[in-house]
Amino acid sequence: MNKETEDFKPKNLRFSFRRTMAIALRTMNQFRRDKRTIALLSIVPIMVMLIFGLAFSGEIRNVPILIENSDTAVTVPLPLHLGNNITEALNADIRTDLTNGTYSEGIEEVELGRYYAAILIPSNFSQTVVEMLLGFNVTARIYIYVDATEPTVRASIMSAVYDALDEAMGDKGVKIEQILAHAGAEFTGLDVGIPSVIAFVMIFLLVIVGVITVTREKIQGTQDRLYTTPLRSSERLLGYVIGLLLIAILMISLTLIFGVFVFGAKVQGNVFLLIFAAFLFGIAHIFLAVFLSNFAQNELQAIQFAPLTAIPSMALGGMIIPIVSLPAWLQPISYIVPLTYGINLFEGIMLKGWGFKELWVDFLVVAGMCLLFFILAVITVRNRMRD
Repeated sequence: MNKETEDFKPKNLRFSFRRTMAIALRTMNQFRRDKRTIALLSIVPIMVMLIFGLAFSGEIRNVPILIENSDTAVTVPLPLHLGNNITEALNADIRTDLTNGTYSEGIEEVELGRYYAAILIPSNFSQTVVEMLLGFNVTARIYIYVDATEPTVRASIMSAVYDALDEAMGDKGVKIEQILAHAGAEFTGLDVGIPSVIAFVMIFLLVIVGVITVTREKIQGTQDRLYTTPLRSSERLLGYVIGLLLIAILMISLTLIFGVFVFGAKVQGNVFLLIFAAFLFGIAHIFLAVFLSNFAQNELQAIQFAPLTAIPSMALGGMIIPIVSLPAWLQPISYIVPLTYGINLFEGIMLKGWGFKELWVDFLVVAGMCLLFFILAVITVRNRMRD
């Protein structure tokens, strides 16, 4: 060992608690001087737990269902109207939100996604039940046209119907005929989960990569050098977006390839419309990332914007629990959450086979978010060097 090496060799190799605590205090002092980071560290866990606690505070409820009760009363010897009894029991069930209408109208509304099920109680239902009890070889039936793309909601509907039957008439051997909506589409849990996961992954990854990328430019001084050039703020922001878009293309492509080809998720609708929806949704979150980066002073703050954006979206966007089952005062907030529209687009195309005709409102909202986030990014961008 030469003399120069010996000069740099630590003189004391024993563990020192004092030196360890000096490093710990130095780390804590960095947070103490960074009030914005302290605020984010305090607010994020409280907000996430509050939102999840409120969202998961109860079972699935208020599922919109259309019912046609055509049953007529019979006298045996007293009047018996089982269709009314079943309808009243469903009306009193918190799991269902019942609307009266025609069964044919209900089928159309289920296909359009406005109701989760349409129920038909036939005109001879009570009469057939009486004949069953008297020993005739007949079967009383109730018909349910149900959306099977949401297994948990479908299970809740069927449970409510069986409970209503039990309350109205007990176990009398009534047969429930289920007709599956969207061309008989019935999916596994993986099929149903993939569209939501794709939307969530895109939000989380694009926001975190975008915010960190732009924030790193700020920390390294690259932005300060750009302020000395003739570049306008809109030009600089669009430059960031185009660069990030190339990264987003890779991330979106990998997400769709793994979801569809590796995990075998079904795509009932147009594949090219699905790709267009993914890129439009991705661009919206690139603009959001650039907007959020204007408020991040370091990479730690930048990293926290991803869960701050993605996790509340998971609770409020319909990924885990249907929006109709959220507390009434939380539901309006869900309709300003981008994930809500991403899930609508991906589920509509992949599971229900919908096209632009059924999804134009969601496409329009996502396009509006692209414009809004870009305007916010331009308004909040700093256009001068730091002092």
